Amino acid sequence: MRFGIVLNTQDPPRGENITRIYDEAFREAETAEKFGFDLAVLGEHHHSADGYVPSALTFCAALLARTSRLVAATDVMELPMWHPVHVAEMGAVIDNISHGRLILGVGLGMKNRSAFGIPKNNIAGRFEESVEIIRRAWANETFSFTGEHFQLENVRVSPRPLQPNGPRIWIGALSNPGLLRAGRIGDGWPTDNLQALGTIREWAKIYRGSAKEHKRTSEIALARSAWIGSSLDDVKEKWWPSLKAFYEPYVRIGLFKDTGGSDPSKWTFEQAAADRLIAGTPEMVISEIERYRNEIGCETMIMMFRHPTGPGHAAVTKCIEFFGREVIPHFK
Repeated sequence: MRFGIVLNTQDPPRGENITRIYDEAFREAETAEKFGFDLAVLGEHHHSADGYVPSALTFCAALLARTSRLVAATDVMELPMWHPVHVAEMGAVIDNISHGRLILGVGLGMKNRSAFGIPKNNIAGRFEESVEIIRRAWANETFSFTGEHFQLENVRVSPRPLQPNGPRIWIGALSNPGLLRAGRIGDGWPTDNLQALGTIREWAKIYRGSAKEHKRTSEIALARSAWIGSSLDDVKEKWWPSLKAFYEPYVRIGLFKDTGGSDPSKWTFEQAAADRLIAGTPEMVISEIERYRNEIGCETMIMMFRHPTGPGHAAVTKCIEFFGREVIPHFK
């Protein structure tokens, strides 16, 4: 079992302290590496007022230059906004800088792509062509490609990536067509941290089935909001207020109907924790991780300790250390 950490790169509402938030994300990743975590992941959004990083590969390059063992993954990069040859070039450079510690996670991303001049039609087709182009660029000295969205002739990406055929490519997916796509063209599927266990279990079956059908290896990187404390009361006091604030807009739009409604004021820790959170004492956290591993068969678990709403850097650092000392050794 590999363990990862989600890095927060948001400073709501307007990003006034984003320089500090980025610095803290780097330091939290360095702490995670020191205490036995295997990878750090971060997402990518465009035009966000809170400073959400719009270039995950740039952030990964800086992160990997500051660490020596930790793998970095874009989870996920909004691939349709980028030209695939440019992505292949950047990925190859970062793969060499990091001595082969990059995973490229990609997804369809936001619906409004007008700022990038991207046509609205057949965005899934553009995405699949982009993945194929990146793979060819990393696997071959030169290549040509003719598709609906891209026409390339005698393209060469230099330098070559360090990893044979390039970094692994994770495919983000939140729908049946997306899960089938992830199994068909991806090397792994990173989940989101919002869906309940039952949903993830069914989605995992779809993804694994597609990967098996297309004779591809599969990996599930299961993301969960998580916290470890000396007692459950400690978790509720230090972590739950921040998490509840983060979840509130999702509750309002009905994403958590399984927890009993769409009124955030009536939403309790007990409702949220069941089949969705990994939180509690070390013994409770270990038990939950084992349950998820048995139910989902995930090879990697990615913990989101810090949300845009908190907790703060000092508390998160202590949580990372506590998790590294008390939980990770149980699975190694």
